[in-house]
Amino acid sequence: MSTTDPIVTTEPAARGAVTEAPLRHARYDVVIVGAGLAGCATARALALADRFARRRVLVVDRYRDVHPRFSGELIHPRGAQILDDLGLFSALHGVGGIEVGGFAVFEHADAPFVDLSYADVPRERPRGLSIHHKELVRTLRRELRATPRGSAEGIELLEGWAVADLLRHGDRIRGVVLEGKGGQRASVHADLVIAADGKGSTVRKLAGISDEGRETIGFTAGVELRGASLPRPGYAHVFLGAWGPVLAYPILRQADGTIRTRVTFDLPRELPVKGPALKQHLLRSYVPFVPAPLSAEIAAAVMAHRGPLEMAPTVNLPAPSAAMPGLVLVGDAAGCSHPITASGMTMGLRDAETLGLQAKRRADAPDGEPWLDAESLRRYRAEHDRYVPTRQALADAIYEAFRGGEDGSRAIRRALFDYWGSGGTARRRSMALLSCSERRPHVFLTEYIKTARHALETSLVPQHASMYPVGDRVRRARGAAKLARNKLGLVAAVMWAQVRPAWLTRIESR
Repeated sequence: MSTTDPIVTTEPAARGAVTEAPLRHARYDVVIVGAGLAGCATARALALADRFARRRVLVVDRYRDVHPRFSGELIHPRGAQILDDLGLFSALHGVGGIEVGGFAVFEHADAPFVDLSYADVPRERPRGLSIHHKELVRTLRRELRATPRGSAEGIELLEGWAVADLLRHGDRIRGVVLEGKGGQRASVHADLVIAADGKGSTVRKLAGISDEGRETIGFTAGVELRGASLPRPGYAHVFLGAWGPVLAYPILRQADGTIRTRVTFDLPRELPVKGPALKQHLLRSYVPFVPAPLSAEIAAAVMAHRGPLEMAPTVNLPAPSAAMPGLVLVGDAAGCSHPITASGMTMGLRDAETLGLQAKRRADAPDGEPWLDAESLRRYRAEHDRYVPTRQALADAIYEAFRGGEDGSRAIRRALFDYWGSGGTARRRSMALLSCSERRPHVFLTEYIKTARHALETSLVPQHASMYPVGDRVRRARGAAKLARNKLGLVAAVMWAQVRPAWLTRIESR
């Protein structure tokens, strides 16, 4: 690619002013929209894959600093390993990121917790990483600016500019139109645009990719604690029994050694109360399901919080098409689900890793050919479609059980705790799924069917449930059977979606 492209100039703004966009070139091999975890990791993966230092990568984000809303902060060991491979783990750990050993799950406040340890999952590193979202993004952006290897002039990072439109040539996307403060616009051409701009992706909408199935299923409210009394230090915690789960996990180690902890409350889509009354609602309806002394610490933090609590919508978006000519979706832009499994950030890192591997395969592609060609995008989409739907099915199933909103899901939840209590093998299999180490949909289905079968047996056997009326036991059994049947259909659809492209290719080649 030529290195003499002109500086990008903006179109006149409404006031008639003309300024220059702070870019070195008018054309790039790749433009990444979104400088969060997925976008920054993808940029680093591409830069490291450019071993001949010939490629140009531009990362654009609409915010000059971090998005004001709190977001994901927990990364499973699989994602932590990818960060390590990209040379980013040490920087995140160095600014206070905390290595996390697993999950402590409480069926209710007075119950002993179930220890789901990362160390039990074979062939994975024993700990994940948790870090305050704002520290995460700021650190990754600093690392991008200092990328020592990769493209000839490093990775360019442009903050404070949003994507207003996409450039097209026929059915192929050829770049982006950026809009800066004051209405200035700049056209930037690229062989490939990567949308890493989250669940509400502007690029996805501009590309005309359907949001069919997208649903706001609730809200998450969050507060921070300092020096919290977590029952299992160094673990993420899940407390059940309220309308929705309460999560608590360490997010930052400060210079004085104090640990900052994030506590989140899962709220319904139709909030029962709003404004200041929401704090009282949390104290009455959620905090009692957390064991002491943590419950008292949470109550104090809620009441001491000035102004409205931090809130974020909980969105379920079945995975849309992850690639089209000239465009790739990564991270939450390529599908998201309830954060109960904390898998979103790890999935975004897997997307970055997969694209990096494809870019490395094409490192010696001649000038004039796209770095990531149609075959690269096909391979990426095939790999993406193998692990994302399984993760979404698992998140839906876990949230359904943990919420316990119906007879069947309550039976599944009780059976799940019995299953975990049956031995280390059961916990290890569940943790392999939860931590994104195991991605095969039939393994998820097998584990779910085991739990559903136990729910059926224990609901119908009088020795176990003699205190419940027969009608209640039958309703629980029917509900568990219905959920298992639904999951069977879902997994069949996921598996068919994975094998269908190869099957069609074989048919067409005959």
